[in-house]
Amino acid sequence: MSSITAVKQRRVTTSTSSGKKDNDKGKLNTADKDKLLYDYNELPEWQKDNDKIITGYVRENNSFVNCLKSLTYLNNESVNIYTHLCSAMVYFVLLLFFTDLMLIPSFPSTTMTDYIIINFYLLGAFMCLMCSSCFHCFKQHSEAHSDIWSKVDYMGIIGLISCSVISLLYYGFFDHVFYFKLFAVITVVLATCCSVCVLSEKFNTKNMRPLRATFFIGFAFSSIIPILTGTLKFGLSEVVHRVQLRFVGWEALFYLSGAVIYGYRIPETIAPGKFDFFGSSHQIFHVLVVIGSLCHLRAVMGSYMFMHSHLNAPNLITFKV
Repeated sequence: MSSITAVKQRRVTTSTSSGKKDNDKGKLNTADKDKLLYDYNELPEWQKDNDKIITGYVRENNSFVNCLKSLTYLNNESVNIYTHLCSAMVYFVLLLFFTDLMLIPSFPSTTMTDYIIINFYLLGAFMCLMCSSCFHCFKQHSEAHSDIWSKVDYMGIIGLISCSVISLLYYGFFDHVFYFKLFAVITVVLATCCSVCVLSEKFNTKNMRPLRATFFIGFAFSSIIPILTGTLKFGLSEVVHRVQLRFVGWEALFYLSGAVIYGYRIPETIAPGKFDFFGSSHQIFHVLVVIGSLCHLRAVMGSYMFMHSHLNAPNLITFKV
C-alpha cells in the first residue's frame, strides 16, 4: 500500500511541476507578444532574409493594425518605409499641381500630350515609391501577405522603368512618330515579360535576390538601344539635348550603384549588426532610387524645355496620330 501511495504522490508531483512549466511557458509567450522588436534568431523561418541584420525586427503579427503601428516606433524597416513614403507624397503633390502651375504658364505651346507624358512619369514614380513603402510596412503581417506585397513592389519597379523609358522616348523622338511607337511597343513587351517573371513564385525566393537586381537593371538599360538609334540619326550633340543625356547618365549611375549595393548587401556584410537601424544596403538602395528618380525628372523637364524651344518640326507626336 505504501508503494502505491508513493507512486500516486510522484504522479501528482510530476503533474503539478509540468503544469507550472506550462504556465511559465504561457507567461513567456504573453511577454513575447508584448515585445515590439525581435532579433533575427527569434523570427519564423520565412521572415529570415538577411542574417547580417541582427536586431530591430517586427515579427509576424497577422494584423494590419499592428503593421501600421510599427510606423510609430523605430525598427529596421523604418528608414525603408519613410524614405519612399515621404518621396511618394512629394511626387503625388507634383502630380496634382506641377504641370498646371509650373509648366503650362512657362510654355503656352504645351500640348495635351506633354501634359500626359509628364504626369505619366510622375504617376509611375509615385506608384513605385508607394508600393515599396507599403511592402516594407505590411510584409510582417504574414508569409502570404509578404509574398503578395513583394510582387506589388516588383510591379511598381516595372511601372517606374516603363514610365521613365516612354517619357524620354517621347522627347527623344518628338518629331519622328515611327521611332517613338516602335520603341514604346518594345518597352511594353519587355515590361509584360518582366511582369510574368516577377509574378512567378520561383522568382520570389531568397536565392534569387542577385538575379532580381540583374533583371531590373537589364530592363532599365534596354533604353540604351533607342539612345544609340537617336545618336545615329541625329548625332550625339543633338541627342544630348533631346534626352538630357547628362542627367540620364547620373540616373543610371545611381540606379546601378543601388542595385549592386542591394544585391551584395554592402555594408552589413562587412560589419554584421552595425547597420541594423541605419545605413543598411536596402536603405542605401532606397535613397539612391529616390535620387535616381529625381535625376530622371530633371531630364524630362530639360527635354520638355528643349523641345518647346525648338518647335520648328511639322510632325510633332500627338496621341491622335
